[in-house]
Amino acid sequence: MEARAAVRGERVGRAVRDAARRGGLLLETAGPHDQMDKVLPPLTATDEQLGLGLGLLDESVASAVGRRTLAA
Repeated sequence: MEARAAVRGERVGRAVRDAARRGGLLLETAGPHDQMDKVLPPLTATDEQLGLGLGLLDESVASAVGRRTLAA
């Protein structure tokens, strides 16, 4: 499991979660204000699947904070 604190609190944490869900990636929020996003990949995920998931996460964060994606 990997947890990431949202930069601007619950609005960003929820926005990342919602954007990820629209892209097909399930995230769980945590914390008293949903300010943490938790990524829970299966132990059997392949490198390709992990790369796809991380790409979706990158796009979701970029969408939530209004920036372009940093991934090449």
